[in-house]
Amino acid sequence: MANAGLVLETSAVLGYAEGLPEVGTHIARLAKRAEDVVIPALCLAEAYRRIDSDGWHLLDVLAEHPNVIVTPVERDMCSILGGWTRAIEQMDVAQAAIEAASRPMVPIMTDKAEEVKRFLVEEWPVIEL
Repeated sequence: MANAGLVLETSAVLGYAEGLPEVGTHIARLAKRAEDVVIPALCLAEAYRRIDSDGWHLLDVLAEHPNVIVTPVERDMCSILGGWTRAIEQMDVAQAAIEAASRPMVPIMTDKAEEVKRFLVEEWPVIEL
């Protein structure tokens, strides 16, 4: 996935489904540049858990968007995921931070900036919601 241009944490995924224009604008801008948007599977699952049933179809639309990649939890990330989750107590946020950190300076969109910054270098691009 050399074309990743953004990682969406759960709050950004929910923001899309709730009509937050900033999220959709970023996705459209990246699509025009042929860059992918990464959604960690745990973030998508948490968004489905938290949104009301009327919003489910918007999460489906987002996950099926041509430049969106839903990344799974892989066995080799489990030790880091477990350790980071111990520190911030939110496995979905930890997976989003891991997905961002595994790519060279790919921004992460979140309302949990303080949490993800605990694991990323100071100058990491975080788009705060």
